Amino acid sequence: MTGDRPEDAVAVTISWLVMSSPEQFRPARQPAECDPLLLTAGRPAPELSRFFYRLVGGGWSWLDRIEWTAEQWLDWVSQPGHQLTTCWVDGVPAGYFELDQNADEVTLSFFGLAPGFSGRGLGRWLLTEAITSAWSRPGTDRIVLHTCTLDSPAALPNYLARGFTVQRTETEWRAAGASP
Repeated sequence: MTGDRPEDAVAVTISWLVMSSPEQFRPARQPAECDPLLLTAGRPAPELSRFFYRLVGGGWSWLDRIEWTAEQWLDWVSQPGHQLTTCWVDGVPAGYFELDQNADEVTLSFFGLAPGFSGRGLGRWLLTEAITSAWSRPGTDRIVLHTCTLDSPAALPNYLARGFTVQRTETEWRAAGASP
């Protein structure tokens, strides 16, 4: 375990995952009970990225960008290779993912569902859509992401079920409420 234990700290295990080939990909079907709509931002949308970050991450201690300024959000979504895709069910925001490409590697930077949408297969399908989008980018040789024990308990099993493998793990102390 890395780092000194701060007072009121929790042990957090971070997992770095990789999918090195499209042949590893195991897609999931769209859930039968809903008809989700995906919308990919056609231009930088910092307010939308911020909204989904807070909506999805609020219950999972995503705090590292809470204090970001409008300029920082604009810088984030304006990076070459950045993609923001949102998911809507019955006109309601249900989840999202953000991809970032650097040469031959695509990072699934953010992924998740809004409160009330877990447990119905939507996360499996949305992750399938994110991976499909990542592999469709020219020059992609691998997809990477990281998750931790502060995320939804369904996150790591979903990533593994879709074909990601754990590249490495590390456990460290985090102050209560601190994000990865």
